[in-house]
Amino acid sequence: MKTTLRHLPLLMLATLLALAACNKQEDIDRAYTDYRYDIVTYLGQNATGALFEYLGHGDSSAIRLQSAYAVDEDIKPNHRVLLRYDYANQADGDLRDITVYGCNGIINDSLRMTMASPDSLTLHQVKLRSLWRTGEFINLHCQVEYTGKSRLMMLVADGKTLTQDTVQCYLVHDIMGHRPAYWRDCYASFNVGALWKRDSFRCLRIHLTDVTYPDTEYYDFIK
Repeated sequence: MKTTLRHLPLLMLATLLALAACNKQEDIDRAYTDYRYDIVTYLGQNATGALFEYLGHGDSSAIRLQSAYAVDEDIKPNHRVLLRYDYANQADGDLRDITVYGCNGIINDSLRMTMASPDSLTLHQVKLRSLWRTGEFINLHCQVEYTGKSRLMMLVADGKTLTQDTVQCYLVHDIMGHRPAYWRDCYASFNVGALWKRDSFRCLRIHLTDVTYPDTEYYDFIK
């Protein structure tokens, strides 16, 4: 069965938590009630704090997010991160002040290429939650089976299809023979800009092994 899908909705909007047995007179910290979750690019630190770049769906214009937050030294500039935050005010524009409640590193990589047969690639199962494009990035929210060990996850293009209008790509996922346990959330972002800019390119087709939608063979991103 073939399914064509440009993207799944981004499920990273503000969430309201229901708190039981709570005195109505108590003030609830906004960090627990009003926030956004987005995959953004960490641009580095400036005199004010950490600066990020947000891209909306498709080819939306970039918005820079200025915070007073100090990012962990393990996260390097120009890496993609999962940011939990809220706008500090209602002002519009291409530079917004934000309050950061959390910043976590995710899987960062660029689209890779192989001349090997797709049948030789390891596509271990995931539970797909969302798959979407923002600018030159293909972003992934899924669940994977926790092993406590290193794993391999990358987006790989079939080199034999690079000159075609539809380029076949595969979400390579290899748990390296480790024993799987419970499912846990996983976020990744892959830069596909080198392919997306090609004049002959029209469609990026991603194949993966998905437990959530097992009958869906691939997802298409149309230029």
